[in-house]
Amino acid sequence: MRSSGVRVDAVTMLGLIPGLTAPGQLKFAESLHAFVAKYGLDLDFCVRNCLLTMYVRCGSNELARKFFESMPVKELATWNAMISGCGNLVKSQEIFDSLLEKNLVSWTVIIGGYGMHGQGETAVQLFDEMIRCNIRPDGTVFVSVLSACSHAGLTDVGLGYFDAMKMDYGLNPDNANETDGAVWGALLGACKIHKNVELAELAFDRVIELEPTNIGYYVLLSNLYTEVKNTDGILRIRVMMRERKLRKDPGYSYVEHKGKTNLFVAGDHNHPQTEEIYAMLDRLDDSVNDSHVNNKYGERRNDEVSGLVHSERLAIAFALLSTGIGEDILVIKNLTVCGDCHMFIKAVSKVVERRFVIRDPTRFHHFKDGVCSCKDYW
Repeated sequence: MRSSGVRVDAVTMLGLIPGLTAPGQLKFAESLHAFVAKYGLDLDFCVRNCLLTMYVRCGSNELARKFFESMPVKELATWNAMISGCGNLVKSQEIFDSLLEKNLVSWTVIIGGYGMHGQGETAVQLFDEMIRCNIRPDGTVFVSVLSACSHAGLTDVGLGYFDAMKMDYGLNPDNANETDGAVWGALLGACKIHKNVELAELAFDRVIELEPTNIGYYVLLSNLYTEVKNTDGILRIRVMMRERKLRKDPGYSYVEHKGKTNLFVAGDHNHPQTEEIYAMLDRLDDSVNDSHVNNKYGERRNDEVSGLVHSERLAIAFALLSTGIGEDILVIKNLTVCGDCHMFIKAVSKVVERRFVIRDPTRFHHFKDGVCSCKDYW
C-alpha cells in the first residue's frame, strides 16, 4: 500500500491494529505503535484506545499500563479497555467516583467491571442505584448486569432483570438492534450454572441466530449436556459444529514476567524451564494431598495419561518459580478454566498462601485461601 503511494491514515490503522490479538504478535505490535507515533496518528483518540486494547490482547499488561498512564486524555472508552483487559477495578472505581456527572456509559462501565470480577452483588447494587438516579437503562447496560448475575450465580435476580427489559423498558431481546447476543449469552451462562436445560436451549437457539460463529456458546451448551449426561444433546452440538465448520480453538495460558510473555499450551515441554516447572507441579500435588485438600474432579495425574497437563497449571508453576513470596500472580487464558483446574488452583492458593488471578475470555477469577471469587459459578 505504501509502495503504491497510498497515504496511510488513522482509518488505515483502525483496520490494521485490531488484527493483533495474540502474545506472539507483541513485537510487531510494538513496531506498529512506533510507526503510528512517528507519523502522528496516535493523536487520534480512537487509534489510542485501539493501541491500548492491542497491548492487552497481545498479553503485555505492563506495556498497556505504561501506555495508559501516558495518555493525556482518558475517556470512558479508555477506562473500559483497561477494566476489561487488565482488571484495574480499584482505579476504575476511583475514576467513577470522581466524575461530576455520571451518565449511562459510565454506569455501564463500572457495573460491567464488578461483574467481570465476580462481584455480582455490587454490580446489582450499582444498577439499582443507577435506576434511582433516574437514568434509563439501555440494552448495553442490561448486558452488563445480566452477565454480572450470571457470573455470581444470581439467577433469580438476572431473570427478574430479563423480564424488566421487556415489561418495564420495552427492550426486545429478540431485536439485535436493541440488544446483542450477549444478553442471551448471559442467560445461557446462568442456565448452565444451574443446570436449567430447557431455558438454556431457548437461549442457545436465540443467541446463535445473532452470533452463529461464536464457538463459546456451542461449548457452553455442550458442557451443560455433559454435566446432565445428555448424550443426544452432546451429539447434536457436535453435528452442528461440524456442519458449520466450527472448531474449538487450542487452549493456551500466559504469564508476563519482567517484560516477557511466557506462553504455555496443554502438555507443553518447550519452555526453557520445563524441568523445573514440572517438578514444581509435582511438589504442588504432594502439598495439596498432604493438606487433605482433595480435588473431587480428579488430580493432575488423570491428565498425565495423555501427557496433556493443562496450560494454566504450567503457567502457575512457572509464576511460582519466578516471583517472590507473597506476590500476586496473574494468568491470562483464551478459554474458560475447567473444573479440575479450578479446584486445583483453589487448593494451591491455600497451600502456598498466594493470590491467583485467572483472566479467561469473559471474567476474572480471584483465588485466595482456598476460595474463588466466583463462588464456583462460572
